[in-house]
Amino acid sequence: MDAVSVNTVPGGALHVVLRGEIDFTNSAWVRKVICDAVAEQRPPAVRVEMAEVAFLDSSGIGMLVDVMRAAGEADAAFRVEHPTSRVYDQLRTAGLLAAFGLP
Repeated sequence: MDAVSVNTVPGGALHVVLRGEIDFTNSAWVRKVICDAVAEQRPPAVRVEMAEVAFLDSSGIGMLVDVMRAAGEADAAFRVEHPTSRVYDQLRTAGLLAAFGLP
């Protein structure tokens, strides 16, 4: 199972699904996959589904920030959706909830 899948949904939004562990071993590759899709498709929105993420380290958080920036450069709305409670706590501690569209 890949750590990332990227699909376009009706309306043109990019739907990104992250799975498993997103850490220093794969975050650069995940970043490239998503940012390349954003640059090529220039979607109106980028939604990152995180319900299946078991672990996220600082490089994974950095990857999300880079994807948010890439979305901004493409004038696309950016949002993280359904983070696990552990990931949510990490994003809260990093001060990124509002930036990622989370309550």
